[in-house]
Amino acid sequence: MSPSERKMGEGRQQRGIPVWERPQLGWRRGSPRGMPGGGSRARAQRSLFGLLVHAWLWASSGSSAQVFNLSLSVDEGLPPDTLVGDIRAGLPAAQQQEGGGFFLSEDSDDSPLLDDFHVHPDTGIIRTARCLDREQRDHYSFVAATLLGAVVQVEIRVNDVNDHSPRFPRDSLQLNVSELSPPGTAIRLPGAHDPDAGLFSTQGYTLVQSSDLPKNPAGPFFQLRYGTPGTPPSLPLEPLDLVLLRPWDGGIPRLDREELEAHELLIEAWDGGIPRRTGRLRVELRVLDENDNPPVFEQGEYRAVVREDAQPGAEVCRVRATDRDLGPNGQVHYSVRARQVPGTGGSIEPVGDAAYFTVEELSGVVRVRRPLDRETQAWHQLVVQARDGGAEPEIATVRVSIAVLDVNDNPPTIHLLFLTEEGAARVSEGAGPGDYVARVSVSDADGDPEKEEDATRELGVGFGGGSISLTLEGGEGAFALQSGGPPGVFFLCVEGPLDRETRDLYELLLVATDAGSPPLSTVETLLLWVADLNDQPPRFTQEHYQASVSEAAAPGTAVVWVSASDEDEAGTNHSLLRYALVQLLAPCNPEALQPSIECEPSFTINPESGVISTIRTLDRETQETVELRVVAQDLGEPPLSATCLVTITVDDVNDNEPIFRRQVYNVTLEEHAPVGHCFLQVKASDADAGVYGFVQYSLYDGFQSDQAPPAFRIDPHDGHICVSQDIDRERDPATFDLLVKAKDGGGLSAQAFVRVELEDVNDNHPVFDPLTYVTSISGQTQPGTEIISVRATDRDSGTYGTVAYELVPGDLSSLFTIDSTTGIIYLTSSLSHLEPTTLFLMVCAQDGGGLTAAVNADITIHILQTALAPAEFERPKYTFSVYEDVPEDTPVGTVKARESLNSSEPIFYRISSGNLDGKFSIHPWLGTLRTQKPLDHETQPVAVLTVQAQLGSSPVCSSTEVNITIVDVNDHQPEFLRASDEIRISQTTRAGTAVYVARAEDQDSGLNGLIRYSIASQNPGIFTIDRGLGVVYLRGSLGGEVLQKHTLTLMAEDHGAPPRTSLLMLTIVIEKPEQTPALTFENLVYQVEVSESLSLMTQILRIQAHPQHTTSQTMYSLEASVDAAAFGVHPYTGWMYLRRQLDYESTRTYRFRVFAGIPEDRSLKNVSASVIVHVLDENDNSPTFLRDVLFLKVEENPIPPGVIGKITAIDPDSGKNGQLSYFLLSDGKFFRINPNTGELISWLALDREHQVHHQMTVLVTDHGSPPRNATMVVYITVTDINDNRPFFPQCLPGKELHIKVLEGQPVNMLVTTVFAKDLDEGSNAEVLYSISGKVIFKQEKQKFTKKQINKPTFKF
Repeated sequence: MSPSERKMGEGRQQRGIPVWERPQLGWRRGSPRGMPGGGSRARAQRSLFGLLVHAWLWASSGSSAQVFNLSLSVDEGLPPDTLVGDIRAGLPAAQQQEGGGFFLSEDSDDSPLLDDFHVHPDTGIIRTARCLDREQRDHYSFVAATLLGAVVQVEIRVNDVNDHSPRFPRDSLQLNVSELSPPGTAIRLPGAHDPDAGLFSTQGYTLVQSSDLPKNPAGPFFQLRYGTPGTPPSLPLEPLDLVLLRPWDGGIPRLDREELEAHELLIEAWDGGIPRRTGRLRVELRVLDENDNPPVFEQGEYRAVVREDAQPGAEVCRVRATDRDLGPNGQVHYSVRARQVPGTGGSIEPVGDAAYFTVEELSGVVRVRRPLDRETQAWHQLVVQARDGGAEPEIATVRVSIAVLDVNDNPPTIHLLFLTEEGAARVSEGAGPGDYVARVSVSDADGDPEKEEDATRELGVGFGGGSISLTLEGGEGAFALQSGGPPGVFFLCVEGPLDRETRDLYELLLVATDAGSPPLSTVETLLLWVADLNDQPPRFTQEHYQASVSEAAAPGTAVVWVSASDEDEAGTNHSLLRYALVQLLAPCNPEALQPSIECEPSFTINPESGVISTIRTLDRETQETVELRVVAQDLGEPPLSATCLVTITVDDVNDNEPIFRRQVYNVTLEEHAPVGHCFLQVKASDADAGVYGFVQYSLYDGFQSDQAPPAFRIDPHDGHICVSQDIDRERDPATFDLLVKAKDGGGLSAQAFVRVELEDVNDNHPVFDPLTYVTSISGQTQPGTEIISVRATDRDSGTYGTVAYELVPGDLSSLFTIDSTTGIIYLTSSLSHLEPTTLFLMVCAQDGGGLTAAVNADITIHILQTALAPAEFERPKYTFSVYEDVPEDTPVGTVKARESLNSSEPIFYRISSGNLDGKFSIHPWLGTLRTQKPLDHETQPVAVLTVQAQLGSSPVCSSTEVNITIVDVNDHQPEFLRASDEIRISQTTRAGTAVYVARAEDQDSGLNGLIRYSIASQNPGIFTIDRGLGVVYLRGSLGGEVLQKHTLTLMAEDHGAPPRTSLLMLTIVIEKPEQTPALTFENLVYQVEVSESLSLMTQILRIQAHPQHTTSQTMYSLEASVDAAAFGVHPYTGWMYLRRQLDYESTRTYRFRVFAGIPEDRSLKNVSASVIVHVLDENDNSPTFLRDVLFLKVEENPIPPGVIGKITAIDPDSGKNGQLSYFLLSDGKFFRINPNTGELISWLALDREHQVHHQMTVLVTDHGSPPRNATMVVYITVTDINDNRPFFPQCLPGKELHIKVLEGQPVNMLVTTVFAKDLDEGSNAEVLYSISGKVIFKQEKQKFTKKQINKPTFKF
């Protein structure tokens, strides 16, 4: 429809609407034709007209306006200047003829109306200004007004035309679909979009067969499914699905990737225009592979042959299967199908034919799995299965038949049948040439060569031979083979003379060889024994035997063993011998009391073993030498015999043991006796002569130890006991229990007990503890007042341990004196003339022997000028005692201090030093001392405390010394070093011999630690014990003792009430005397001291053992133990040397055994001795602090608090190398350190406001040579107390602050501002302000303000 044919408009009048109630519109005068309304001049004209219209409407506001509607339409895409309509068509006919033009009003200044249309201002004709696009804007609206006030509401609608084609979001698309997708499967596709409306939008889709794509002869696979166009037409045609068709009668095949991997589809979208517009989408539908094809073997059955000698792993054949699927679905894996059973080690093994073959999983190569044997099984059939890699795999099987080809793999077999009388491999040495020994036959298990000739020719393999040859090797002509007639039968015959004594065994080799290619052979070893005839007489190993026997030998003692041998066959009567003894004329002593008895036979011989033994007691003095003749005869037929001569010498015996003159020696020895000083000689005698009467002495550290004492040594020849190292009574035990053993040349020994008591010498200096003392006294203290007491101890005893004190002269030391016995310092002069100061005194100590303390005691006395005299203790020293088993919080004692007469302040008590472990506490007001932790007399028998008394808040305090003796209770029982012990003594030990020393220790003191010993067994037998020393004696003879072992129960009992006891089970084994060993060490125990700093391979000790009856070379060795691994020994010289570096801190003592033997003489046993190596410490370790840095906090105090902390270092060295001393390298003014304990002492009063932080360096050094040391840093922070009053900087102390204020000033006027300072910190420094006196001012926010003024000046 053209614009001229459309209805131009329809007027509709609206009345009754006041002008001022209408919308405020921006009026414009319509632009004339040909003048687009976008120019600046036109805009100016429109604005001017708008103002006129508003003025006109204001003037006619009292009347009503008429509003009419006009609807117009125009097609999009028409050229510019196309007629759209006339505004006058919207007015009534009567007003259409009126002139005057129109004013236009749009919704906003940016309305596109005048950009897209031309509106004539006079005629109202509307034309297009450009080509319209409905998709950009489909509707325009504006209002036109005449000069008479008529208003026309104009609506212009842009009609749609089919100017857009449907368009898909993408030109092409790739999709995947499984080849097993069922019919009806829908694949979602994106829809096409057409901006046109109504029928011109997308109306449908078509599946187009592209001309460049091949057609499917079986018909299409897919069809399209989408929404049907409906009413209203704006409904979308989505969703758009591509649907897989179902099979139809013609048989549409399913998707098959193996036939077609991808489908190319062309989808066309069309709209409803005439002609219609279209858009296309190219879809590539790729078919995804599924496991829908099973593997297929190339052959229906496989046949193969394999040699029976094929090795495991040899290839037999290859099976091949293919699978049309892709990826894992097409990967084929091969395996042998077989029944399986559990195998060894939990594995699964196949059975049957599958046990001999295997197939490679990927290649399908069939290989031999285990050795084959055609003779056992000639054919094998396998079922090989092929399995693809799908999730639900497809399987195919094929049969594989394998023939096993025979090869010459079986050697001939040899069978023996002996023709001797016993039917055994034995021939008599009397057999002659030609005698039969055995029948030999041979055979072969391989197949007949004629039957396998074809296989041989085809495969080129050998086969079993039909004829077998047999040869004989060895025998050296004594035997030969003869043919037996039938094939494969032979006879073994004697060929030459036989002699069993020359050769009793022949090793013959029978070699059978077949005719195979290559030939195989079998070798049969035949061990042929030659049977014996009695043709050899006996032979003695010696023609003349010489032996010796002790005269103390008991009847039946074996003396010598004669031996004869017979070369005839062992184990037969031909070689079994019997011995007989022929007594020759013996030289007898004519002076014997009973010569007939003395000359009777003294020896007999065992007829079977040839051992000659005594049959009565011998006497060397009567008959020194005996000659015998021995006859040896075999049991053969006839018997043969031989004789030899035996000479026996009767030896003297060691039948006397050493005897000490005394069993127990008690001796005293001064400590620090010079090394080498001999203080005792023990003597033992032996009645025997010669080597048996020679006595050697050895020294041991008690009965329980095989170690030599390090402090003493003994001369092995004369028995002098001497000092071997420095002995200190205060460091070492005060009593040494030693065991001396005397041993003669025959091995008999005796022992004696030596107790060495050390006498004290004055070798210790007095030592102050503590070294520093601090106290404060008032300047008003009266002369004669006890100030403080010092204490020094001396480790010596008696007079040497008595300490006398003396003041060292110095500045103002004359004001004081000291009690030389108690160490109490007294004031001797008035101090009132002195200003507050600090006095330093020094006290020296001297013992009864004249030795003085190495370090004097330092006493610091702070003189404080105060009106109050310090509180004074009633006693300068208090002594209390308390039992170590009292419960905690038990009262110990009470100290009491008296205040001065002019004071009513309370007295406060505190422990200033000596209570580092916190075992005691004191009541701050009552002065009662109580236990705070468990006490232990054995750990700390005495506690020395310093208690201070302070009077109120006075800085002056006094102190006293409190000695608390912790009284021992019987809370420890005696303890033996071990619960049981065993000793061995000889049966020849004489009565009165000390055999054992029982040693028990009791940690208690006094009677509670005094031990007495007894034998608790009901029947002590022949033993007794010294109740004080614990020495066990033999009180009877052991000669007729039947028991070989005695068990004694030794009891150690203290003298406590009630007494405590402990038991020791002592086993005493009685040993028969042994003969002197052929090889003996010089010492049974070797001891040596070795420095830990010695280098490797250094020789440290030589051990020597001497043979008694031979000059052969002695060889030495060490036992295989952990301790012995650090050392080595030269096998011939006996020098021991270091193999590993020693470390005293790891191992201090090594104990092991050394062996000596003679390799040439196997009959001699190895002998052993003990070696004890003591490692000497070297100063190879530096001291180490437990902490690298120490932080301490100390509260400031006008009185030095004393000990504020303890610094601890450790040194793994021993002795002086591990003894530590502490020193301060800095800040010695305020602090000092106890050099022995490491206690850090506050020396002077600390003031935080003067110095907050202190830093010092502590040095610790050991006493080694050269010394080693270490340092650490200590940081001390002084914490604040409220010891400073606030002060006003504006007003000095004692002065007044004057402020002038004019009278008549108003209230709340600021007068002045004052502020105060406090040198403390934290809450102690917070200042609060207030006003005292007549208040006419008020304080506000730390400021003074005026309230009322009546006087000219005021004082605050």
